[in-house]
Parts: sequence; structure tokens; C-alpha cells
Amino acid sequence: MSKMKEEKGFTLIELLIVVAIIGIIAAIAIPNMISAIQKAKQKRAMGEIRGMGTACNSYATDTSHFPLATTTYAATDTIPDMVELAPYYLKSVPNPDPWNAKYQYASTSTGTDFAVASLGMLSTADTPDFTSVLTVSPRPTSCFENDIVWVNGAFTYYPDGKQSRCQ
Repeated sequence: MSKMKEEKGFTLIELLIVVAIIGIIAAIAIPNMISAIQKAKQKRAMGEIRGMGTACNSYATDTSHFPLATTTYAATDTIPDMVELAPYYLKSVPNPDPWNAKYQYASTSTGTDFAVASLGMLSTADTPDFTSVLTVSPRPTSCFENDIVWVNGAFTYYPDGKQSRCQ
């Protein structure tokens, strides 16, 4: 009596079906994962900006003015009053933002108004200059590329709702 040897393994068709299923799942999952990563970066930027804004308000309570700078946005690590927020008002002044660009800061010359901003995913400004931002009512944005701006205690430009790439 001869025994037939049973072959073990997968057929080529079975392997192709598994590879096709994995490809379909990846095609669906990867864009959602990328979107989730960008949303997380926006939330982190908002948290860090809110922290700097709160620290600026605490600084103003002690000094009667917000950290002094110019009305042109500049990197927070180049403004002496912003650097001095650490370690008294913040553990450290966050820089860079989640997209590896410098957070931006501007104030009036007397320190009565201020703004802290992240330039978003493309790291290019798309909001009006500082003096114009002071009079803008809050504007939700829907693009990962949009700036996130905190002015005098509240977000003026901020992500809200479904976000996507717009450029």
C-alpha cells in the first residue's frame, strides 16, 4: 500500500486574494491615518498656543502689560519677553510647533494686545497681519494648512469640524 503524500501550503490564488484584501484595507486605512495624525498635530498646537496665551495673561497680571514685541509676527524664541516666560509662567516655551516651524508672536508696542500663532501644516502665513487680526471675530477653519491664532485670550482662527487638505 502506498500512501499519498499530502502537500501543505497555500495556492497562488489564495495568496493573491490575501494580498488584494490587504491592499484594499491599506487603501482605506492610510488616508484616514494621515488625517488623524494631522488632527492630532492641530490639537497639540492648540494646546501649546493656549498654554502660551495663558502664560502671557499671567505675565500681564504681574507686569501690567503682555510680553512686548513688534506688530510684525516673529518667532517666539527671538522675543526676550517670551523667552522670560519660562520657568515662571511656563515650564518651557514650546518651539517648534508640531509641523517643525517656529510659533509666532506679535504685540502692540505698549503690550495692550498680543497674538500667538502656528502657521499650520505648510508653515506659511494665511491670516491677516497682526493689527488686522485684532479686530477679527472668531473664524473656524477647515484646512490642515490654515493658521491657528490666539488673540488676547481666545482663538481667532482655529480648526473646527471636519478637516482636510485644501491646497
